[in-house]
Amino acid sequence: MPTESAVETQHELVQACMQDLRLVVKALETYSRSVERRFGLTGPQLWALWELGRSGPCALKDLAARMKLDPSTVVGVVDRLVLKGLVVRNPDPADRRRVSLVPTPRGEALLIAAPHPAQGHLLAGLEALEREQVETLRGALRTLVQVMQAEDLEAPFFFA
Repeated sequence: MPTESAVETQHELVQACMQDLRLVVKALETYSRSVERRFGLTGPQLWALWELGRSGPCALKDLAARMKLDPSTVVGVVDRLVLKGLVVRNPDPADRRRVSLVPTPRGEALLIAAPHPAQGHLLAGLEALEREQVETLRGALRTLVQVMQAEDLEAPFFFA
């Protein structure tokens, strides 16, 4: 049976975890709203545009892989970037059956002014962790998802 001090320590640890989760969610939300207000883009749209600008033209499936998302999720983001005149779909010169996504000059200009995508920061932070840390975090997050009965929710992006 835990002692009273162990219960307090557990309680303090849970409180610290809650605060850290609030900070991560708040940072993502604040960033997403700021980008949308300033640039007229959602966080995922900026992230996709940033990935295209960073590594050059690519197919949708390659962009989705860079974003660690399913292509069916990314297609809607790309559709909106095309409608905004920030990305074009060009036939791939090596294989005319494929389409290559390319930022337009307007898209490239926006990238110069825009900040680095928040989801990209989060992903880079996770990738910088040791494998054991990622496995521990993954296990803890899966437990939280189950406790919250959120396994069946679709959440490809934060705040989009």
